[in-house]
Amino acid sequence: MLPLQASKLLIVEGVEDDPRMKARADRLRTGITTDDVRTVTYAELNDITKNELKGKPRHGMHAEFEPIVVFNRGRFDDSDDERKERAEAYPELRFHNLDGYDHFHWRDSGSPGWRERTSLVCQPAWQIHTVVGCHFRCTYCGLGHSLNIMMNMEEYVEHLDGWLERCPKQTLFQYDNGSDIVCFEPEYGASKLLIDYFAQRPGQALELYVGKSSHVDFLTELDHRGHTVCCWSLSTQTQSTEFEWRSAPMADRIEAMRQCQQAGYPVRVRFSPMIPVKNWRDETREMIDLLLKKVEPDVVTIETIRFNNIDAFESGYDLSLLDDEFLAVMRDAKGQPFAQGCEVPAAYRKMVYDFVFDEIGKRSATTPIAFCREERTMWDAFEARLVRTGQDPDRYLCNCGPYSHPATVEAR
Repeated sequence: MLPLQASKLLIVEGVEDDPRMKARADRLRTGITTDDVRTVTYAELNDITKNELKGKPRHGMHAEFEPIVVFNRGRFDDSDDERKERAEAYPELRFHNLDGYDHFHWRDSGSPGWRERTSLVCQPAWQIHTVVGCHFRCTYCGLGHSLNIMMNMEEYVEHLDGWLERCPKQTLFQYDNGSDIVCFEPEYGASKLLIDYFAQRPGQALELYVGKSSHVDFLTELDHRGHTVCCWSLSTQTQSTEFEWRSAPMADRIEAMRQCQQAGYPVRVRFSPMIPVKNWRDETREMIDLLLKKVEPDVVTIETIRFNNIDAFESGYDLSLLDDEFLAVMRDAKGQPFAQGCEVPAAYRKMVYDFVFDEIGKRSATTPIAFCREERTMWDAFEARLVRTGQDPDRYLCNCGPYSHPATVEAR
């Protein structure tokens, strides 16, 4: 586990009464330093959430602070009436799944209604969540202020058979895009439990979101049987060291990919979010060159920075590190309408994507590329390039798509 300095550690009532949860909590506590450790009731956690957890801003540049860590437990068997009563009694606990629910989560993005409402292309799917919160301090994010960690993982896995019966056609299940989950391993033990579970599932696979970490030594010893895909978010050297504070630098992430690929894991990469730093073309070229020299990703997805307008950049970023043309474009776009998360104007996004397609194509003409949460018009503009590797806006492979099993990629 990556060491973590916390302001307080809150252990939800009942966690230490269960031997398996207590053992997990004891292991994790060895990596967490804090002078404030206490057991809390749900009522107390509700008050702390309202007064200390909610409403936190993005991290900003090089943020250093001590998060609140919660050792929680999932609630899998509550009736509808019990859920309603708890929601009324503890309304703040819907924040970051602190209520113990929604750990097998339906991602609606990509449904017909969502596409019509947003004009974006995505794929809806069931997802696995057991942690919300992060070790890292990315400028554009706010997930580092608190960590909600489910302790009853064995009980969670025991429920998976029933949950997966809801979606017999889904072949890939993402875990966990609410955190860079490997940062808590192997003490947490959740990754091993899930990897072992999916190793026994014919035709289904786990996508383990390694994220911006290089902490993967424990993964090389696990018997995944090719049923776990490891996925990274990869960024340029400046972005990884300046705007993704405390995360693994670009080269370290790529080396971790190489290790996992050598251990037999299919490897996938997200260029997400892409932030145009000064000399972004040279840095992106360097990143793609190093990546494809060391690793053979079976899918690459791309996405420019989202949910940041010029005000967010000017208030939270070191502007001296950003591309001057990018800043000028963002200033010109201020006040203009845009699709959800598409604050970066389409013409500029297309220029960035053109460059990425060209650089990947020079080195690997067969690697499938997909957009992440992009407008349909952007997909249409790249149709000819996408077709070369079997991709289409209505039938494509991506990092976490519900039908993007590694065997499907190989067949394509």
